Amino acid sequence: MALLLFRVAVTTLAVSVALGCTPIDKVDQGDFCFANYAFEANITSVKQADEYSNYEYTIDIKKDYKKNKAIDTIQIISGFGPSHSCGPQILDIGTSYLIYAKDLRIITYKSMANVVGTDIERITTKYDCTCTIKFDFDKYIQMQTISLPPTTTDECNAPLDYCRRSGYCKRDQGGGCTWGNLGVCN
Repeated sequence: MALLLFRVAVTTLAVSVALGCTPIDKVDQGDFCFANYAFEANITSVKQADEYSNYEYTIDIKKDYKKNKAIDTIQIISGFGPSHSCGPQILDIGTSYLIYAKDLRIITYKSMANVVGTDIERITTKYDCTCTIKFDFDKYIQMQTISLPPTTTDECNAPLDYCRRSGYCKRDQGGGCTWGNLGVCN
């Protein structure tokens, strides 16, 4: 029975990763560092070629937090449509969002109504994209594990009870990457 559960878990993980999404939780900093844009924007219009295609959003950027210096301004970004394996990315016209994007495609988004001051403080002062965050994925799928190896100065081991939203990895005064939390945990 345990072998069957293991095979189901591995198959689910492999399929979801192959299709572009994963059930394994991560931290917000990972999405932020993967993105080449992070900004607060108001959605001004949305287009979709047909009922199955991706959404194309016209945006009005209110505040940049991370920006590709080669592109002066972004006016249009795209989000997954209804036929995407991970589900659609539906943003409402007239609503402001905190958006992380890679090559003008939405990675993740959150309504500004759900963003608090510590979220902004964390992304502007705590996220260090030169640090690598390591996770004990064996523990995540409840497999027996020895534990993660000790970190180098460029790594943080995420604790088993880490918080996706508030956890971060940043260099300390000695130059080593250390784990921290700031703000609401969820």
